[in-house]
Amino acid sequence: MDIIKAKEITEVFDEIEKRYGQTWYEIVAVEIQTDEHGEIKAVAKPLHGKFHPQTAHRDVERVKVKETVQDLLNVETLSALEDKVKEYENFKVNVTISDDEMKAFVTIIPGIINEMPTKDELAEALFNAGVVFGIKQDVLERIVNEKMTYQPILVAEGKEPQPPEDAKIDYKFKFLTGDLIEPGEEIPYCLSGQILAEKIPAIPGTPGHTVTGKELPARQGKDFDLRAFSGQNTKIEGDKIVATVSGQPYIDEQGRVCVKEVLVLSEKEISSQKSFDFPGSIMVNCGLDGNYRINSGKDVFIKGIVSGHVEINASGNVYINGGFFGRSKGKILAAGDVSAQFFSECVVISRRSVYSNDYIMNSEVIAGKAVVVRGKGTIIGGKVKAVELIEVREAGNVSEVSTVLEVGIDFDYEKNKTELTHRIRILIDEINELGILCHKLREIYKSVPAKEQEKVKSAIIRAELQRKELIAKLNTVRGEISKLKFVANQEALSKSPRIVIRESCIQELR
Repeated sequence: MDIIKAKEITEVFDEIEKRYGQTWYEIVAVEIQTDEHGEIKAVAKPLHGKFHPQTAHRDVERVKVKETVQDLLNVETLSALEDKVKEYENFKVNVTISDDEMKAFVTIIPGIINEMPTKDELAEALFNAGVVFGIKQDVLERIVNEKMTYQPILVAEGKEPQPPEDAKIDYKFKFLTGDLIEPGEEIPYCLSGQILAEKIPAIPGTPGHTVTGKELPARQGKDFDLRAFSGQNTKIEGDKIVATVSGQPYIDEQGRVCVKEVLVLSEKEISSQKSFDFPGSIMVNCGLDGNYRINSGKDVFIKGIVSGHVEINASGNVYINGGFFGRSKGKILAAGDVSAQFFSECVVISRRSVYSNDYIMNSEVIAGKAVVVRGKGTIIGGKVKAVELIEVREAGNVSEVSTVLEVGIDFDYEKNKTELTHRIRILIDEINELGILCHKLREIYKSVPAKEQEKVKSAIIRAELQRKELIAKLNTVRGEISKLKFVANQEALSKSPRIVIRESCIQELR
């Protein structure tokens, strides 16, 4: 077993060819590793030995009352005194109505002989004053029973007009409140013909009344044209908005109900097919485990954990409700955002931002904008690079696993280099597997009867041809990676790119 160390992967192959020649794949199986210091290490093992690829997973009115006794004292003659006594013999009921006629008050001036009015007499006084609406019968009773005098008491109130209810839309689906679906958030889905929204007609207000019985007119609720709320892949049926295709319903920037055409994959489709290519969005209603290729012209939604050699390529966003455990082979390439519960042993390249709800471990993550790790918020091992921002709670690990964080990068350079390096690792794994297969087939060839040898020989030839094709692809990728040129991203640097570590930064972080 030989161990070859180098800073770049291309240097590894140069050394391998020096030691084993141009047909090294005939002699050894090569395992590419990254050691604890971030250096590339290749382990070359003889093909006849066993090879195990590396694995790891929120009014009061105040009434001026005449002083009866004082008035009587001011009277000079007995005749005048008798007249004054008659004037104060009976009670007086003064009714006052507010300027807006919405309130009525009574003030009782008790009489010397006939002290208090009855309830009916109070009601009569109100009627004579024009008060006919909103009379408080219980208050009239209290005034009489408790002999409430010399004070203005509210005995009638009008009723304000009740406001109308404007016409509104009742959405029949839980639409997203932002551009990005958070990990664990339910992904909306609809079928063709399904009702997505319904117009609730305006309800007029109810009229009011003053205490004098005048009607206060009610306002009408505002209406709208439902057609203004029907967007892509929907139609109007009466007072309803209906989907015309199956897919993901959403509200666009103009507030219209729309449907994205979506290819929906269940466990049945996943179990019978390994590669999917669709011009619209793809929704996977289960997890993925194994070898899968998903190419989407729009967004990709996955309801579950993704593990294994799963490659996702999307022209839009990628949403994974669970985590992404790539086992050193999984890869995501997206023109939009990428969101998952966690990322482990995988390659993630996003032209926008990458969001993890827990951690990023032993992965290569490249973002055209930002990498944000929430929740547990840790980045352990691997390389995480972004043009503008990396935000994390904790970075690095006490076990001294090399962790690289970098901002202000040349996105295209890093994207291409990471993609090509990932392709080299995958090609090496395939070449190694074919090398082991060829060795086993040769051993089998020696032990089978002559009539079976021809079939085994044919299998050996096919495997050898396939291995040579992979070697040719490997050499092509090596040539491509050597031609990459780094260009300083002045636009990114002008935005003051930054790394935000909220709590701790542990050793072996670069």
